Amino acid sequence: MMTLDTEVLVIGGGPAGAACALALSRLRRSVILCEEVSFPRDHIGICLSPGLFKQLEFLGVPHVLEHPAHRHGLTFERRWGAIDSALAPSEVLVADRGRFDSDMLATVASSSARVLQPARVAKVTRFAGGCVANVATAAGMRQVRAAFVVDARGRSSGHRARRRLGAPTVAVHGTWRGEVRPTVLMSSNGSSWVWAAPTGTRRSLAVVFTSPDALHRLKGSLEKRYLRLLEEADILERGLELVSPPHACDATPYLTEGGETGLLRIGDADAALDPLSSSGVQAAVQSALCAGPVINTLLTPSADHSAANDYWSSRRIARSETHKSWAAERYAEAFCFHGTEFWKDRAAAASAARPSPVSPTLLPFPDQLLMLSDQVTFVEAPCLVDDLVVRERCLFHPNLDEPIAFVDGLALRPMIKAFAGKTTAAQVVTLWSSFYTPEKAVELLRWFWRHQIAVAC
Repeated sequence: MMTLDTEVLVIGGGPAGAACALALSRLRRSVILCEEVSFPRDHIGICLSPGLFKQLEFLGVPHVLEHPAHRHGLTFERRWGAIDSALAPSEVLVADRGRFDSDMLATVASSSARVLQPARVAKVTRFAGGCVANVATAAGMRQVRAAFVVDARGRSSGHRARRRLGAPTVAVHGTWRGEVRPTVLMSSNGSSWVWAAPTGTRRSLAVVFTSPDALHRLKGSLEKRYLRLLEEADILERGLELVSPPHACDATPYLTEGGETGLLRIGDADAALDPLSSSGVQAAVQSALCAGPVINTLLTPSADHSAANDYWSSRRIARSETHKSWAAERYAEAFCFHGTEFWKDRAAAASAARPSPVSPTLLPFPDQLLMLSDQVTFVEAPCLVDDLVVRERCLFHPNLDEPIAFVDGLALRPMIKAFAGKTTAAQVVTLWSSFYTPEKAVELLRWFWRHQIAVAC
């Protein structure tokens, strides 16, 4: 059996696995990525959020969304109540996930990382210094020896210790043929909500999200139940034809529990978001970008390994809680109109959401004396510095999600010195302008003021 040696074995070649392999390659780590199936493959998660663009730019692969198969500039219409209709003209991207996933993996293959596809990881045996994986490929069995393993297999990951983060949810999806508007649509009714989007000139995808109990209470075949829920949502255009029987899959949000030395789970293998967030791909890539420096730290003998583990733990929980609270707020809006148990269960987390800062976004007057809020504290916390996770003196305030050492990539420490005594807003900007541009200094002061970190004396 041929043996391949690498530092990191990535199992799964979707957006999370591909992004992680690229991030590790940029950190000069050797990587082998194994993907079980041949691409392209079908995937119902096709609506991508705008934040993904910046992530791809960071990885140096923004071109993967330039293919004409991806539909940019679509409008978004949300019917969350009887007359509640919101129209947003340019922030929606509907991607051909088969093309997107294939192109992402192709960028990995063109990097220093090695891609094995199709390649099924049959068995992983751990030992003190890493692991050995038996991999079935078209050319025969291969043995991969790695110091670290990344599980990016999505919901199909074999790990079963998962904590549910929301009400049980099932998605029923089908492909339709016929003339469609260039609009992404969302609509709600008493026991479900529906999402529909054009995927081509004469094709569209419609997905119904409901509870398993509500779906089981309906009579007839899965197709009849699917059509009934679509009819109640009144979301499909007239004259469309269902191409093939619909399919159902689990869409319940969750977070995995129980860590293992030498292994990280990323993307849906670690945490699956509520589908209402429409941010699954962005969150998956975000977890991959976070995993890169964490793994780099854990593979560096002289680095602070406990800081890396603490950083990873806090970031994954923060991502899940942020999206959970956001989705709950949208569910609460629908509950106000429908008032059913379906929406009540999903809106429960909205009451626990942290309120947004109440400070105005306007700047203080130039002669306004400023000081640090008495709610500011300083703590030692893990944070990312260059390519490693280290412990730094961080600032914390109740209006922040977590302790921070940087604002917009800039170190906080030199900024804080401006508030050593009573200083006017104009003096703060002048001082900061010696480090940054005047425009950046004003932007930073606005951030301090908006979050109530800098307050009037």
